[in-house]
Amino acid sequence: MADIPVALWLSSGLIAVASTSALILSIQRTYHHKNSTTEAGQDPSPIKYDDRRDLTVPFSDGDRIPRITLETIVLTILATYQFITIVQTANGKPEQTLDVLNAVFQLASWLYASVLVLVSRQYTLPNKWGWVLNIHLFIVYLFSFPSALFSFWNIVSSQTTISWVDALPSLLGVLFGLDLIFTTATIENGPPYLDENDKQVSRFNVASIWGFLTYGWITPLVKTANKNKTLTVDDIPSLTPEYRGRNLYYIFGSTRGRSLVYRIYRANRSGIALQISTAILASLTYYAPAYLTNRILNLIQNHSDGNGDKDIMTKGFLLVIALGITMVVLALLVGQQWFWSSSYLQIRIRAMLNIEIYRKTLRRIDQAVVSGDKKKDQDPETNKDKDKKDDDEKDVEDVSSNTGTIVNLMSTDSNRVSEFSIWWCSIFAAPTELSIGIFFLYQLLGKSCLFGLMVLIFTLPLNHYNSKRFVKVQDKLMESRDKRVGLMNEVLQGIRQIKFFAWESNWEKRIMEARNIELGHLRDVFMADVFFNLLWQGSPILVTIISFWSFTKIEGHELTAPIAFTAITVFNELRFALNILPETFTELLQALISIRRIQKYLDEPEINPPPPVDHTAPVRIGFQDATVAWKAASENTTAAMASQDGSDSGTHVESESFILRDLSIEFPPNELSLICGSTGSGKTLLMLSLLGESTLLQGQVMCPRTTVADTVSSEFKFDKDIPEEDWILERSVAYVSQTAWLQNASIRDNILFGLPHIEKRYKATLTACALDKDFTILEDGDLTEIGEKGITLSGGQKARVALARAVYSRAKIVLMDDVLSAVDAHTAKHLYEKCLLGPLMKSRTRVLITHHVKLCLNGSAYVAHIHNGRIDIIGSPADLRQTGELAIILEDEKEEEVYEKEEIEEIVAEDEAEAEESETAVQKKPKALVEDETRATGMVKWKLYKLYMSAEGGFFFWTVMVIFILGSRALEITETWWIKQWAQSYDSFALHQGLSTLFSGTPDARSTFSAASTTIMSVAETNFSTPSDFSVLSSDDKQTDYYLSIYILITMTSIIFGTGRFAVVFYGTLKASRKLYEQLLHRVLRAPLRFFDTTPVGRILNRFAKDFETVDSSVPNDMMYFCIQTLTVITVIITVTSVLPIFLIPMTIVAMVNYVYGSMFVQTSRELKRMDSVARSPIFSHFTETIVGVTTVRAFGATRQFLQEMLRLCDASTRPFFSVWTINRWVSVRFAILGASVNIFAGFIIIMSIGRMNAAVAGFCFTFILAYTDQMFWAIRRYTTLEMSFNAVERIVEFMEMEQEAPAFTDLKPPVNWPTQGKIEVQDLEVRYAADLDPVLKGLNFSVKPTEKIGVVGRTGSGKSTLALSFFRFVEASKGSIKIDNVNILHVGTEDLRGNLTIIPQDPTLFSGSIRSNMDPFDQFTDEAIFTALRRVHLLPSDNDDDIEVVGVNANVFKDLDTPVSEGGKNFSQGQRQLLCLARALLKRTKIVLMDEATASVDFRTDKAIQKTIATEFADCTILCIAHRLHTVIEYDRILVLDQGNIAEFDSPLQLITNPESSFYKMCRNSGEFESLVALAKEKHQLVDVDN
Repeated sequence: MADIPVALWLSSGLIAVASTSALILSIQRTYHHKNSTTEAGQDPSPIKYDDRRDLTVPFSDGDRIPRITLETIVLTILATYQFITIVQTANGKPEQTLDVLNAVFQLASWLYASVLVLVSRQYTLPNKWGWVLNIHLFIVYLFSFPSALFSFWNIVSSQTTISWVDALPSLLGVLFGLDLIFTTATIENGPPYLDENDKQVSRFNVASIWGFLTYGWITPLVKTANKNKTLTVDDIPSLTPEYRGRNLYYIFGSTRGRSLVYRIYRANRSGIALQISTAILASLTYYAPAYLTNRILNLIQNHSDGNGDKDIMTKGFLLVIALGITMVVLALLVGQQWFWSSSYLQIRIRAMLNIEIYRKTLRRIDQAVVSGDKKKDQDPETNKDKDKKDDDEKDVEDVSSNTGTIVNLMSTDSNRVSEFSIWWCSIFAAPTELSIGIFFLYQLLGKSCLFGLMVLIFTLPLNHYNSKRFVKVQDKLMESRDKRVGLMNEVLQGIRQIKFFAWESNWEKRIMEARNIELGHLRDVFMADVFFNLLWQGSPILVTIISFWSFTKIEGHELTAPIAFTAITVFNELRFALNILPETFTELLQALISIRRIQKYLDEPEINPPPPVDHTAPVRIGFQDATVAWKAASENTTAAMASQDGSDSGTHVESESFILRDLSIEFPPNELSLICGSTGSGKTLLMLSLLGESTLLQGQVMCPRTTVADTVSSEFKFDKDIPEEDWILERSVAYVSQTAWLQNASIRDNILFGLPHIEKRYKATLTACALDKDFTILEDGDLTEIGEKGITLSGGQKARVALARAVYSRAKIVLMDDVLSAVDAHTAKHLYEKCLLGPLMKSRTRVLITHHVKLCLNGSAYVAHIHNGRIDIIGSPADLRQTGELAIILEDEKEEEVYEKEEIEEIVAEDEAEAEESETAVQKKPKALVEDETRATGMVKWKLYKLYMSAEGGFFFWTVMVIFILGSRALEITETWWIKQWAQSYDSFALHQGLSTLFSGTPDARSTFSAASTTIMSVAETNFSTPSDFSVLSSDDKQTDYYLSIYILITMTSIIFGTGRFAVVFYGTLKASRKLYEQLLHRVLRAPLRFFDTTPVGRILNRFAKDFETVDSSVPNDMMYFCIQTLTVITVIITVTSVLPIFLIPMTIVAMVNYVYGSMFVQTSRELKRMDSVARSPIFSHFTETIVGVTTVRAFGATRQFLQEMLRLCDASTRPFFSVWTINRWVSVRFAILGASVNIFAGFIIIMSIGRMNAAVAGFCFTFILAYTDQMFWAIRRYTTLEMSFNAVERIVEFMEMEQEAPAFTDLKPPVNWPTQGKIEVQDLEVRYAADLDPVLKGLNFSVKPTEKIGVVGRTGSGKSTLALSFFRFVEASKGSIKIDNVNILHVGTEDLRGNLTIIPQDPTLFSGSIRSNMDPFDQFTDEAIFTALRRVHLLPSDNDDDIEVVGVNANVFKDLDTPVSEGGKNFSQGQRQLLCLARALLKRTKIVLMDEATASVDFRTDKAIQKTIATEFADCTILCIAHRLHTVIEYDRILVLDQGNIAEFDSPLQLITNPESSFYKMCRNSGEFESLVALAKEKHQLVDVDN
């Protein structure tokens, strides 16, 4: 083998490359042909690629083809000429056989290249196949160049004279070879693509070969960021097709039904293959620079010893160039490994999981209405037996329990799985490094290294134990984080309720308790981390000690410098390989936990798909012998149902879920049907069963439904031109939920809901839904931004906007759940006549749940009454009237229908006039209620670092921290210095090269270690080849014991300090995390309501979830590593400048170039990270919005629309995230190339100074130049990572600086038990929502006597709810005052004020937990008091009715205070939620009570009973009641009528109702219940007059 010439080795490699290229090309051709056939077939792939180019970007391939054709043919001719010449010269001589073989290989390779070039002429770029050929040509040219260079070098270095004619072929081979490599490497694959929106796509998929390897395609973005000092969304190019959500949806969806791990692999197998390949190649190439450095130093040493080669300069220069090339190749390999790991796999996996979780959300049964079921049996023994099973299945409960937990799947679990994809390839790379390291050690220490490595076996059980413990505490941390985020989500959703009841402090305490539990688990995670650090830092040192002990004490060898320093360096290198495996294993366990959680969620039950549709059959809506429930009945429930009609009627079986039984009903088509019944009787369940949102236990449900979308498109657009006659779709459904669900958009967008804007229909819809007048009040009309869940609208406005969405829709079937309860009587009448019976709805099938049976009866064709889970009355109004059953429904024998048509027409005409007036208003750009999320620019401010550091601890803490950090570094230096002393004890010669290893202990400087090891080994070997000649000390046992003992002492102390510094920073982190969270929570809870109206919950939740996860987990490690790295750089600089001043100039140049690239990198990555943080919030908001309104989305058949929006948001988030990771690769490659250039420069200086510089100094120079560049790179990387992590702190502090509402407590303390009388005085009250907005309340003046009952009425938007808010100072008076018992509320603290008033708000809010925790969240009342309150609101039968027990499966859940309440109380009806809130207010019992439409959603009988309860229970209280039902307030003392923020009337109900000119009179007339209202008013107030 040694006799084989170098030229033949090179040509053999070339022919091997050419053969491999031919084989791969044939495979690619087959694959290309197969794909082309598939695309032309019947079943094309749903994956879409770009096909349009940006022709504005100049591009031409006209120069490349002629250029490479000419040069390749010339070189082929030269190869042919060379072959002929050699064959002729050889003339059959055996010794010339190798030369002939070399010529044959060369000629064959160039003939192959010529064929590729000729084929390429048919595929001019841009062309897919042409690009493949270009890559193959580049590889052939690249591998042919060394042969040409070697041939030319032989001619140049030849001692014989060669004519230029003979030299010309070799010279042309080098020149043409360089040009061919340059031409094929720098040509791009055409101009950039354009996406479907005509936006330029990232140049990643058209980049040249060199641009792809060095990431030059992202350089324009770097330049833009540094030029403008910021980035906008438009600056970032569009994603390439392999990253787009639409394609990922189909790629990941193709394996649906398999395990999640398999699906991830299958969807990303090509990227995984590239990742593994580059990782293994990089680990194999890793020691090449060290080997070449060793060769250089050996060359210098041989020259110093007089054994030098006469061609030493030539060989030296070649070795230095080879060293530089090797470093560049290694950098490119490592860069590609990280690109495919982070910029490809991580990003795709994260997007795939997020999209799949969202897709599941659109299909999953809404657990909110089901999760109120009891999770454990009441029998403690049964619970005990089930404990283990419950623990095993806790993940199932976790992922279903609440919105916050589901959001965590997307925010945390998908991130964890995707981040693990970066590291997992270490499983293949680490063993390779271990093998090489052990080989080196065996060469140095022999069997002793095996003794040392055996020590690792003893650390494995400790590692295993800690790994299991780590996974367990990490699992607990995730669980506690889920609960805390879920709790925080509930608080943000119910913030109004919390503020109304002045519960901020109590909830703050409750959340901090959850946070403290989480921090307790985080502390356990940190302790496990510290123990890992102890093991991972201590294991290599322990191995070193045992190996040295065996080597010196057992084998009796001398621990010389070459052995000692090299062994330590290799052991340090082994630390990476040894540590990465357990770390990867730990990350694997965490990722598996997250995969299991996501898998559990994806495996949850879905709604049943609609049955096949027979389009020829008529549309039927109803039930046939059906039994439905919120979820599938258990065996107990089924048994109870079966025995329902049996003899054992006394047996009471409590159901797990509310059930409607024996449903046989069919709603007439094209008519209005009514569903009525008492509160909690099952009306909503009946309607949702039509939509397929419940479980069908038996029978059949008949109602058209739209299948949940399973296809997406990049060109998805709504039809813009729909003929009026085709507008209504026969089998389409619209649904209006009881609690209006609205999107965070404008009113118009909510009504259109993706449909085209048809002006005529749109205006008719607004008129029908009585929204015209509201738009004249709202500054921006229908373009007004309404905030999250329509928070800025009143309850009536929200209900009417939701109704308008259904009216405008194309649905033939409209299902409405109690839409009339949220509006006043006049508006209800208008909605009934102009909307439900109006021209837009009259030809549709309408099913309405309502308590307003009297109002709607005339226009209805069908009535169904539900009682306790059964339909007990059913039929047309006429039939029911004849049978007398209608009287049971109406409770009165005679229906009131008196109203004045003229007045209604007058009011309608007035509305129309106002609408016309509003049309002529000047259109201007609407104000955005929800502003785009802001992001900081430039560097992270020093004040943020200062704030965080002060939160971690004071002077003493930081003193300890500095001692540990400096001490750890000092001990690392001392450890290496002591080895030097030990080695010198055998030898009198001072080994200066040992200094170089003092600074090679930084964890990140991997390349430094390898170079240092080989350098020092070679220098030491050459300088101390005969140590006995210089021996000055004996190597006796005492000598060895002395040095070994001190070494053990130093290393043990170093381990303590190295571990201690992390323990200290973790301690400070826990303190800072608790303090920052407490401050942010306090600031958010004390923020004004306007903040919550204008800030999406997802944006706020993002701070408490993702940002605090970063603060908890990333910031401490990033801070510590930055400090360690900075200290290492400083020590390197100090040493180099003090010991070797000659290298000050190159180091300065390196520093300047590093600074330029580093600053560009920091600026760009910082901006991209901020954009990534901002782009995440809309995903969470959209996801949360979908979870809440998924029933409405499915009912409307809008799942495709929402899925498309999710894909768009995912793409918007992926763009900056992709760029963040790619920019890391961009800078790392440039730093590596810079490092290689510096080493070449230094190598040239050393080689040229070979006569004046020995190997020791040369080795020292190489070590530190390499270390300096490497350490500078990692210092900048660590600084960037720290800045990115501190972006989370920046976002948290942004919210900590928000405006706060008035103080909770002031110096003016109200009197004890204030208010004692309940007297109210309102003087000149003017209220604005913002300084630049018109007043909502305009100079109100009225007074209320103690214990007086005031009814507040008025049209929707007249200011009723604003008046209520003013009493609680949620909106501050811009003028005037409110006095309660002569105390101006402006001077009272908000908590004192709100704590002494009671409000029963319009939107009932319940929190997850139990009935007890909702009624008495802070344990202030007895169970008996709670039961009494529940009886008073008729949720429980009164004491007189205690003997009546409900038999069957639908038992009264309010009898058990431990009955679970799901998030938002969704397992109760709207009416039940209102009654629970009313009962909660009854417990509070303050002197002044405000009721904001508190009983709007309960049936009339219950409402009447509750009014009697209120009259009794609140007899000594002052009541202000905002009501839509005039029956609710007709018996009050006085009525306050508001109109557009002014007081229209304020008098007794009898005075107003008997005055035909009053607004109240008109309201009563329009209610349809005028006579009964007059009778009640007379009965109440004439009796009062008589009494007076």
